[in-house]
Amino acid sequence: MLFKYDPGSAHETFKKQGYVHLKDVLSDEFVSELKGFYEDSQSNQLNEAQNWKIYGKKRQYVFEFKSQEAANEFRDGLSALTGIDKDGFTISERHLKVYDEAADPWPAPHKDRAASAVSIGLPVHLSEGSTVCVFPELQFGPNTEERAVFLTDRDHPDLEHVYQKETAVMLHEEIGDLIVFLGSSIFHERVKPAGTAILYIKANGDGRDPLGENIFGEKEAEVTPA
Repeated sequence: MLFKYDPGSAHETFKKQGYVHLKDVLSDEFVSELKGFYEDSQSNQLNEAQNWKIYGKKRQYVFEFKSQEAANEFRDGLSALTGIDKDGFTISERHLKVYDEAADPWPAPHKDRAASAVSIGLPVHLSEGSTVCVFPELQFGPNTEERAVFLTDRDHPDLEHVYQKETAVMLHEEIGDLIVFLGSSIFHERVKPAGTAILYIKANGDGRDPLGENIFGEKEAEVTPA
């Protein structure tokens, strides 16, 4: 069992806000599994995605569910939460992101690639003060490019003070929580990320799989236990 309660209970909040923070929703067993994956990644550099390593910011590791049954439970719960039909639920990315100790504490907010319509964050290890910040009212709208786009001084002349604005929503998530937001439509960023590890599973409902990391539909038979 991955969840302590039904993530679908937050569907209306997600639909209204474009983001939601579910507190203490992940089962103790699932949290333990996530921590084990993190520890293995640090000791063995397990499944490190070299193509997505961002020097001076973070390393990334491709996450594997322990079984297709577990993956399906995750899909069904997040389908109910986001409104994405479970038959079309497509994973565009599934990376454990481990932030470097020298990572910028206040990086420029960004939107995810177009295929990452929904970003699902599962905290694994949190440094003091580290949190995701979302900006649901700042230039809301879909990023149509298959790359992340960052807020710049040209877009937002007062960029250095963007985190001090009333429209900046700090989620203050904890281990065992789940954060979900419209990743390609809402500017967001992790602040004070140094040393933090978080699993991001990003999804859409129209089959886009630019990294070849989807495990549903025709690819379900290819999933092997972690």
